[in-house]
Amino acid sequence: MNSNNPTLTALHFTRFLAAFCVVAYHYGKAAFPFNHGLLNTLIQNGGFAVSYFFALSGFIMMYAYHQSISKLNAKEFWIARIARIYPVYFLSFILVLFTMLMLNGSKPKGISIILQGLCLQAWKPGISMEINYVSWSLAVELLFYFIFPFIFNYWQNKSLTTILFQSTGLWCISLVFHYFMIENLSAPERFNVGQFIAFFPPWHMNSFILGAAAAVLYIKKLKHAVHIKFFSHTLIVGSLILLYFFFIEQPIPMGFLTNGGIIPVFLILIVGLSLHDGFIAKLFSLKPLVWLGEISYGFYLWQFFVFLFFEKFILLKGQNFNTAQFYIYILTLISFSALSYHLFELPLRKYIKLKFLKN
Repeated sequence: MNSNNPTLTALHFTRFLAAFCVVAYHYGKAAFPFNHGLLNTLIQNGGFAVSYFFALSGFIMMYAYHQSISKLNAKEFWIARIARIYPVYFLSFILVLFTMLMLNGSKPKGISIILQGLCLQAWKPGISMEINYVSWSLAVELLFYFIFPFIFNYWQNKSLTTILFQSTGLWCISLVFHYFMIENLSAPERFNVGQFIAFFPPWHMNSFILGAAAAVLYIKKLKHAVHIKFFSHTLIVGSLILLYFFFIEQPIPMGFLTNGGIIPVFLILIVGLSLHDGFIAKLFSLKPLVWLGEISYGFYLWQFFVFLFFEKFILLKGQNFNTAQFYIYILTLISFSALSYHLFELPLRKYIKLKFLKN
């Protein structure tokens, strides 16, 4: 995929913003300015940024490959994606496990260790968030990578109308099913059922597939329609207004939006940013911000590992980060993510591709 494509470049930084929302949701609720007013309410819902990752993955993958090939080789695609995510994923898993054992005497179950090592933890309710708990979303992404070549090749001979009908139909059916599970199965004392509803990978396919369909719509109808670009501001502002309405003005219970309910709003934002060629696009394309987007995977994945050291040596037991501690933590996390990206992630990715994708 060509990460230098202007559309993709403009979206890179949003990955870091989404990752930052998740990190602030986990550790920054007591830090300024996230401990007051509107931003506090926003960060209280920061976990929804994971759903943004899912929709953005579908959009970027479909956009990037649709621009360059007509048929996707599944084996080559899977190798390229494994090279992209698994080396640093496995390293973070090993280091988090070792640190937990050494610093606080945690003793994860053997099945948790095995499934997380294989990036399959989200498939077994009850252990989805053990060890490096934030990595449950990577088990979901792994499912996306598995199904994407089939979706891509299947849609090549389908009309845009069919693609939109199939993707929105799946989205609607999945939301009805999700609503049924929330209303009839969910209960505070049913912990495993709650994890099954929230984290089980197939429940998030609607987000990814709808994102991929939005990319096809963008490529075939919106990208080259000059007059549409004038509405990019409207789409961006409109999506932010909808987020404000759903999360703040008339908040919807979190459970009902977890598995794709908020995705259309995110896609309005993604399409708006993709169409936009003004100030926001130029700002988000600045090299330092694009670089933050590049390291955002590590920024997300290493957050708990870095936190473990702050928890052991800086924070008092049960204490939250204060403002100064939180931003020191963020700078440490960025630094660690950058080292991981340049010294481990990139070299291993290149090595695996050269080794297994010689042709």
